[in-house]
Amino acid sequence: MPPLEHSTAEAAAAPPGPGPDAIRRAMRGPAGRAALIMPAPPEPGRRRVALALLEDAGRGRGGTVLQAADGTLLLTDSLGPDADRAAAAIERLFGQKPERLDPAADIARLLALPAPAPASQPPSQPAASGIERLADEAPLPSLLRRDGIMMLAPGRKRRLALLRLRLPRHALAASLGPSGADPDLLRHARDRLRARILAALADPAQRDALLGGAPPVPLLLDLPARMLPDAPAVSDDEPAAAPALIAALTAGEAMVDDLPARHAALRRLGWGLAVRGLDAAALSLLAPEALPADILLLRWSPALAGRTATAALRRVDPERVVLTGVDGEQALEWALALGIGRFTGPWIATLQAATRMAACPHAAACTRVQCAARGAAATPEGRAGCAAPALLAALLPPEAAS
Repeated sequence: MPPLEHSTAEAAAAPPGPGPDAIRRAMRGPAGRAALIMPAPPEPGRRRVALALLEDAGRGRGGTVLQAADGTLLLTDSLGPDADRAAAAIERLFGQKPERLDPAADIARLLALPAPAPASQPPSQPAASGIERLADEAPLPSLLRRDGIMMLAPGRKRRLALLRLRLPRHALAASLGPSGADPDLLRHARDRLRARILAALADPAQRDALLGGAPPVPLLLDLPARMLPDAPAVSDDEPAAAPALIAALTAGEAMVDDLPARHAALRRLGWGLAVRGLDAAALSLLAPEALPADILLLRWSPALAGRTATAALRRVDPERVVLTGVDGEQALEWALALGIGRFTGPWIATLQAATRMAACPHAAACTRVQCAARGAAATPEGRAGCAAPALLAALLPPEAAS
């Protein structure tokens, strides 16, 4: 970060305001405290997240976040451990680590920063305070939804191919209160909860509570690229394990330079890669066959039937494609004509519910809508009312194969 160029004399000549007052109050606190200073991220969304993290770090000491005319952000006062946690989180998210200062020893430098007022959200923006605490306290299991991905290709065994764990945006936003209305804070909270999902899956007891036992098929989970494990270099002759967990990245994350090499190494750790969010517009802008991923998650819309999208998909091995958002037979027929055989979406969830009910001796007491909703739940509470919980947990009965 470039050094601050404003002198103490210049700051003294400036009109007094809440900025200098807040700094002077911080100077009078006990030893062991910290101030944090950093250039504000240029993007408004990232700036709001940085502000939220700095505000959270200062809460224990009543510290104030100030913003200088040049965009520099200053947290005037924080407990040392809180400052360290915030600095580490900001460095992990944005690649820049706030500089730590001593509010008493560095008073001259702090007063030289022209910060006439606390940095605040515009009136139309929700409060960002406590976003990480809210994310850590959110009831993760009850927010998760399960989507069964079915193999429906002609001549193939009809079966559950993959299990996708989703964290619906609307459900998480409702649990975060006003902060959930800000898309950038919501994205940060979702990533925080995705880290909690990974931790739960790594613990057999938590995993069994979350999924009702070891999943019979690989799990597909939306993840940011920074949550992928560090994979050691491997030789080409080492066998790759069948992936147990498949991380779904955005197309932008999948096109980074080092991902093809990492992909091979990740496979040897039991990780697969998918690319999510592909649609007709995306297929016109990139070469889907070149994406370094095991699975391409293609979002259904009638626009996919256009010439450009169809031509792009004919260059892709259909075994790599999963069609999501399937809402009727039109989507199914179009995909099957291209050789695509794996599907998920509301129509597929209804088909799974009908298949379960055909095998369930208690089906007369339920409707397909109820069975589909209970099947999507990731907790026993969400499946309350089902008289065949083992059948529901499996999404499809074994005898459903054809």
